[in-house]
Amino acid sequence: MLIKQKNNSRKINLLIIGFIILLIGGILFIFVRHRIILKKTDPPPPPVKTEANLTINNFHHVATENGEKKWMLKAASANLYSQINIVKLNNISVIFFMHDNQNVTLTANKGELNTETNDMVLNGSIVAVMSPYTLSTERLNYEHQLRIIHANIPVEITGPSMLLKADTMTYGIDTGVIKCDGHVEGSFIENIE
Repeated sequence: MLIKQKNNSRKINLLIIGFIILLIGGILFIFVRHRIILKKTDPPPPPVKTEANLTINNFHHVATENGEKKWMLKAASANLYSQINIVKLNNISVIFFMHDNQNVTLTANKGELNTETNDMVLNGSIVAVMSPYTLSTERLNYEHQLRIIHANIPVEITGPSMLLKADTMTYGIDTGVIKCDGHVEGSFIENIE
């Protein structure tokens, strides 16, 4: 009986030792596999080097006066330079709110927002929708105090039955008046019904 108990104890000890060896082997396998996977993945890109005080992705800003929304800006990224009161923006979308609920929507590749004055300078593939008209240009300024948009380079304005080109343009957001100057040319199509 004593021999049988020793054999049973020995078998149990061997099973326990085998289980422990198997467990240690599994842990080592998982550890080595994990290290190999970590070596194969690329490290994350380093942060963009900038002199900005703050960099924000998915930037969102709403300008209000006396509790009334004047405009809302969204950008894919923004770099704040507080020492010069400038925010540099990328992939911009701006909505200017008007009194008659006819908003002006504007998109641009890049731009700058002055944090003191709320004035903006926008550049690159600019499209402004002032229903029923669409304006396109490469550079545009917004003066917040006067609530005007102006371009000092050529613009193209299209509508349901017209195409207008001008060297410069001013648009009063509150008045809805577009003023074109310089070499102005246009085509108008009369709807005959």
